[in-house]
Amino acid sequence: MNNKITADEADEAAPRIGEQIIVKTYTGSQAEATKSFQADAVRMADQGYFPVFQSWAPGRWRSGAFIAALLLCFLIVGIPALIYMLIVTPNGALTVTYGFRGCEGGL
Repeated sequence: MNNKITADEADEAAPRIGEQIIVKTYTGSQAEATKSFQADAVRMADQGYFPVFQSWAPGRWRSGAFIAALLLCFLIVGIPALIYMLIVTPNGALTVTYGFRGCEGGL
């Protein structure tokens, strides 16, 4: 009995990392992103993927936007833009890494 396998058979039998890990990003306010994540986590669990790691990054204005608003203040147009930028924060990003653990229901 010869139990040796070929390289092609070994590649097929080996788990594929691309199929084991999925990274998704949910944008919006922290509450909106969390709500989207919770709804999606149920669908992902049905497929055998469960959250392994998550990270929240709050939204920020780019420094170039502030500089442009400050320069436009000389033309009066930048004052409302600067006030808007100080009041409103851009959407943040919730990044979630899902790992494959297999289907719970044996599907």
